[in-house]
Amino acid sequence: MLIDKTKTVRDLVIENPAMARVFEKFQIDYCCGGQLSLGEACRRAGVKLDEVLQAAEKATINEAQNDLPEMDFNEMSLAALTDYIVRKHHKFTRERSERISVLLEKVCSIHGENHAELFDIQKVFNALRLELEKHMLKEERMLFPYISLMESSINFGHAVPPAPFGSTKNPIRVMIAEHDVAGEHLREIRRLSNQFVVPDDACITYQTLYSELEEFEKDMHWHTHLENNILFPKAIEMEASGKSAEADQIAQVKCGLDECSSHESMLRSKI
Repeated sequence: MLIDKTKTVRDLVIENPAMARVFEKFQIDYCCGGQLSLGEACRRAGVKLDEVLQAAEKATINEAQNDLPEMDFNEMSLAALTDYIVRKHHKFTRERSERISVLLEKVCSIHGENHAELFDIQKVFNALRLELEKHMLKEERMLFPYISLMESSINFGHAVPPAPFGSTKNPIRVMIAEHDVAGEHLREIRRLSNQFVVPDDACITYQTLYSELEEFEKDMHWHTHLENNILFPKAIEMEASGKSAEADQIAQVKCGLDECSSHESMLRSKI
């Protein structure tokens, strides 16, 4: 697999989701910082481009062997993508954050005296959890339903109802800013936890906590990538153009049916 180092990390992950694993390994931001070229992203992460390229060459694209879903998110309808994000990632975020909060409470009570950083991690995570819940509710109740409504209206040739927030760019701008804040919280948790490396005196619960936090971070990166780099740009483009990929497909099918009908009528007239 030949990797174009001038491409953005966003586009590399869209083209090949397995690249997300490589970027996670080298702590390269492909979600909030997805607009950077691979070369620039490596420079900012303090890693060697050649090492990343070598890892990328070895990365499997067989998604059945990893935790990335076998789906082409870039080809999904926006309604399907928003539904997937809510059912998969919002559900994961809520369930896992509840579990992590319980683990933090337990580990802080047992190990907090010798590891004061645990209380800092707990404080940051609690703030992150609260902010994410508000963030997800705004998406579920306001932005996502409107994106789906806009898409269906365009697909069926109806006028798009005016949005209560003006342009989709307005809430999307807010969502992206909130993603940036969430990313800062995640980086702070990683720093406080020493890159999720448990101390020598860590018990099983302590180890589980750090494992859960790292998994939470990975899911948030992919979750944010789907929104920042696929859903939001497509929604903005759709609003600006008044067109959707599905509408074009529907038009092509209708055109084909019309041609068949016309051809059939001609044949009948000759009989």
